[in-house]
Amino acid sequence: MPRGESIHMLPARPAMVAAALVGLALLPGASNAQEVPVCAMHQPHAGPHERSSCGMTKLGEVEVSQEMGLGQIEVRGTLGAVVEREGGRVALLDLSDPANPAVLGRYDGNTGREELDDPFDGDLAFSHDGRFLFYARQTHQYSNEGLHALDISDPANPSLAAYSPQGGMLRLAYHRAGSEEYVVTLDAIAGLTVFRFDRTAGGAALVPVYLDPLPALKVGGPASAGLFIDPGDEKLGVPLLYVTTGRTGLQVFDFSSPSQPSLLGSWNGGGLADIEVHASAGHRLVYAATEYWFTPSTVPRIAVLDATDLAAITETARFSPGDPAYPAGVNWRVQGIELADGRLFVAHSHAGFGVLDSCCLQDPPVATTTDLGIGNTGGEFRTISPYAMDVELLEGGELLVSDASTGSLSIFRLDPEPPTS
Repeated sequence: MPRGESIHMLPARPAMVAAALVGLALLPGASNAQEVPVCAMHQPHAGPHERSSCGMTKLGEVEVSQEMGLGQIEVRGTLGAVVEREGGRVALLDLSDPANPAVLGRYDGNTGREELDDPFDGDLAFSHDGRFLFYARQTHQYSNEGLHALDISDPANPSLAAYSPQGGMLRLAYHRAGSEEYVVTLDAIAGLTVFRFDRTAGGAALVPVYLDPLPALKVGGPASAGLFIDPGDEKLGVPLLYVTTGRTGLQVFDFSSPSQPSLLGSWNGGGLADIEVHASAGHRLVYAATEYWFTPSTVPRIAVLDATDLAAITETARFSPGDPAYPAGVNWRVQGIELADGRLFVAHSHAGFGVLDSCCLQDPPVATTTDLGIGNTGGEFRTISPYAMDVELLEGGELLVSDASTGSLSIFRLDPEPPTS
């Protein structure tokens, strides 16, 4: 269980789960979702997607916090940033040597006043030039907090450059449009907000230019929202903003004018959280984790949405960490996902993290393919403490994983897959 967790407290982790190797399997009965074959865990694939299971080697680890577990990770080059959940701090990391990650400096958002300091979670995004880091700091009571713009020109001594109050802020994303910069946030109280970020001679300013507060409380705590900005959609030739929340499902906006986003399409088949998008000139595929903040009984899964036609977004498949040896439930909640190099990396709450391999993420979309063998040949890599909160890739292909139970950040290398016979 994450350190300090006090809202929707999760049950204790079964001992046998901690040692389990668990694969991602297709969840039967998905509404309007295609039923496809499931690859056996730790077995070579056969047919058109034949290759063997991959492995993983742990390169390094750094204890970022001795008091609080870790949350969202963000990377720019060899500089990393990670949220200390319920600690109200952000750590900046030197990742130039993946075998020896190190903490460079910290930003402490706490005021020292107990009635104001009640941090819970948050999110991060770098500016395009790496001078600023944006930090969405959420509190348990959805009050007294908000968006921090940090000057990180000296990573060892980050400082506050601008601030805008919003205590329920959970997710954020950064967007650059020509010479203008914007930060998009999702907040439990304020809803979807777009800030223009103005650099000034004396510092910076955050100016709200768009607000969509409805429905009320469409965002809650961890795993209840997601943001993804495609700066240039190949089909439409415009920026697209993908928004997921526990109340609204998926919404896709034309983001050509950040002060007036235009809704192009939506899917309201269920509450969604973290999101990744694979788009090309021919199609758009959205991978989204299910939320559990508003509906704790929601079966943990990843929904695959075909958004090729934004006016008719459909669910084509869904996945759940469905090892039959263990019941699906809070132990398998999906906290964070990362799509890169033909793989979908998945962080589970008590179950570690896993990899949905390249044969499962081919183009064309799953909706038009019947023999991809959707599943996970790599299994769950149980080489870290079991509460994986987020995953992120370095430019060299190494995988960073934050741990919400120990305060440690680990770095792994995906081993080359052995040739199939």
